[in-house]
Amino acid sequence: MGKILRSMVALFIILAGWQVAWSGEKEKVDFGVGSAPGASVYIQVDLARALGYFSDEGLDVNLQHFKGGAVAGAALVGGSIEISANAVDHVIKAKQQGKELRMIVSFTHLPGTPLVVNTKYRNEIKSPKDLRGRPVGVTAPGSATDLLMRYMLSKEGVRPEEMKIIGVGTNTMVPALENDQVVAAMGVDPWVTHLVKRGKGFLLVDLRTEKDTRAVFGGPYQFTGLLARADVIERRPGMIQKVVNALVKANRWMTANPIEKWADVLPPELVGDKATWVESFTASKETFTADSLPTREAVMSVLRTFEAVGQIPNATKMDPDGLIDTRFVRKALERK
Repeated sequence: MGKILRSMVALFIILAGWQVAWSGEKEKVDFGVGSAPGASVYIQVDLARALGYFSDEGLDVNLQHFKGGAVAGAALVGGSIEISANAVDHVIKAKQQGKELRMIVSFTHLPGTPLVVNTKYRNEIKSPKDLRGRPVGVTAPGSATDLLMRYMLSKEGVRPEEMKIIGVGTNTMVPALENDQVVAAMGVDPWVTHLVKRGKGFLLVDLRTEKDTRAVFGGPYQFTGLLARADVIERRPGMIQKVVNALVKANRWMTANPIEKWADVLPPELVGDKATWVESFTASKETFTADSLPTREAVMSVLRTFEAVGQIPNATKMDPDGLIDTRFVRKALERK
């Protein structure tokens, strides 16, 4: 009887998909993003939308932007969104809580988040250890930037009780630094480059580069990508494949075109001053994952980081392969 019921459910799903196709309606998707629009670490989403790739796949994507990855991650686990552009950290945290998420596309295999300091403290702050007891910013408490900040400080001997970590958002990081709400922050481009170019900040550690990332973490570090709940992957594999197709196509387009052209196709309000925008994304270019595939090695770096700061004891005992699902990207890569 159970086998018959499963067959009937499968048939219903197929027929529902055919009905959407016959009616010409686009398939609706609730898609959360763990930052304000325009962040370098989620640029594939903005480009896929601007280039019409979601629409080409027959999707009606409802993009919802959250203040930080932790908020978007909670929305994904809670069911108010079906997929999320976010950091792999939230897959790991969900696993610890008995919830099943997967990273199915990789956007960045380096953090892409420089540690930027207010210029007025240039003579006082020479390394992360000098941030002991000072207010420092992350996108949101519990976010991936929060983990990065805690790891970098702890590696320099700063104890948890000596850390003053404050959520300052992504595009709102700049005023938080300029107004002395925080003295330093784990920032995201293009906003970091705007700050530095105006002489208001300087880089202490540049996690947009492979050199600095390897120096801190010992190898590649899986950062952002597309996350989905395991039940959504099972129930709506066709929708997942379409979203992945659009994002992989956008990633290929990025590889094939100069950064100046990226700016040309995006809405002007996301770009602002084009020269500064191009400069910021040129500085971030090493962070992007060329083939869109998350890797075991890069995920393992994140697990080691969780374990090192004491947030998830024995995190390295988790199987990285159980946190990612590369089937959809591999299928998308087969398309011409």
